[in-house]
Amino acid sequence: DLLLGGVSLIIASPIMLIVAIIMKLTAPRDSIFFRQVRLTRFNKEFHIFKFRSQKAEFDSLTPEQAFAKMGKPELAKQYRANGDQLDNDPRVTKLGAFLRATSLDELPQLFNVVKGDISLVGPRALIPQEINRHKKKDIILAVKSGVTGLAQVSGRRDISFEERRRLDVYYVQNWSILLDIQILFKTVASVIFRRGAK
Repeated sequence: DLLLGGVSLIIASPIMLIVAIIMKLTAPRDSIFFRQVRLTRFNKEFHIFKFRSQKAEFDSLTPEQAFAKMGKPELAKQYRANGDQLDNDPRVTKLGAFLRATSLDELPQLFNVVKGDISLVGPRALIPQEINRHKKKDIILAVKSGVTGLAQVSGRRDISFEERRRLDVYYVQNWSILLDIQILFKTVASVIFRRGAK
């Protein structure tokens, strides 16, 4: 996994460099990377890396706190009811919306793979507040989280939070090398055709 992650990082490096340059040109004062504490196997905390896609002022805030800060607390309920996503999310920058739509914001997670924090394929790495309230948390955290996974290639934001977690549990209980290979190929197709990316 580390070898494949390293090769993937090398291949993705030119794209990541271009994205980083564009980000600095459009928002020179903001940091390029977004870091957040997530949980992976055995309840271990780590800092996940992504390209910044939202405005810096909302970085350390939950969606509820961010929407309250901008004076639109009603958007928090809409966000949760809509599977943790909003069309034209006011927290997200224009460049960030493009990065999310193309999944380019996820590329820095390859650093996490090389570090050994996560795998290329696995359940989604969630923040402690989200995963700790799930009744099957221990099953999901029995394996390393992944950059991509069964939930991501089965609709991503087009399916509910609970459905995504059900798929995470299914993945853990039915893991195989063949399943991982299928997910990797489907991930490429999902990125190319932007299925479920918002």
